[in-house]
Amino acid sequence: MTPTKEDVKKWLKTIGKDRFWLSGKLNTPKRTIDNWLAPGGAFPAYAVLQLQKLMNGEAESSPRIVIDFTDEEWDIICEAAKAHKETFLEFVNTAIQNAAKEKEAARKKFTPVETFTAPPLEAQGRIIGNIAAGNLADGDTIPQDIRLYRELEKGEYLLRVNGHSMEPSIPDGSVVIMKKYTIPPIPKPGTIVQYHDERGVTLKKLVRKKNPETGKMEYTLHPINPNFGDIEPMDGGKISGIYVETLDRWEKA
Repeated sequence: MTPTKEDVKKWLKTIGKDRFWLSGKLNTPKRTIDNWLAPGGAFPAYAVLQLQKLMNGEAESSPRIVIDFTDEEWDIICEAAKAHKETFLEFVNTAIQNAAKEKEAARKKFTPVETFTAPPLEAQGRIIGNIAAGNLADGDTIPQDIRLYRELEKGEYLLRVNGHSMEPSIPDGSVVIMKKYTIPPIPKPGTIVQYHDERGVTLKKLVRKKNPETGKMEYTLHPINPNFGDIEPMDGGKISGIYVETLDRWEKA
């Protein structure tokens, strides 16, 4: 049975496709599809046969990518294909091949890279405790002597991170260099700090947020990992250290 315009419209709606998709299936400009489906329009014989196959599920079922174009974009593409004396699919295939050639040419280009020698692990340090990257927790641990690539400066110390709330920037199990913090003012927002109160100790980013109840800007302890929630500081809580860096190389002494 020859499909009518209403049959085609209803079919497209049922399968969740649009006219851009149909234009790709028929290798026909979307504007032409619009004309066929407009009042007074009609499907040419070749399109009727293709439509019947599509609607009956007889068309070739290979993986497809649907790209929506505006009428203006589609006209530009069709003009470019016409200028190259190619069908739309031939034009797309040529563009893909050219892109692949450019990528391969770029891959073959070799830019010498200056060799880098990592500094030797000659400095000595001691991991003095754990720091939670999650909920506040006890910071005790067995001290561990290690070798690292630089000497610790005055006021710096080493902690092992326990938890995932600061990932991906600071992974669980990382060894970090911290610097003692004892003098006001409060570190600027965005600083990663070591905070402790009666609940324990934690490593978090210090931020300021508006309190929805008071409307005032207040400090809070914010995780980098979005799967974790903020921790509200308590009265008597203190910032005792500032994050300096994560050791990318170290070994047991």
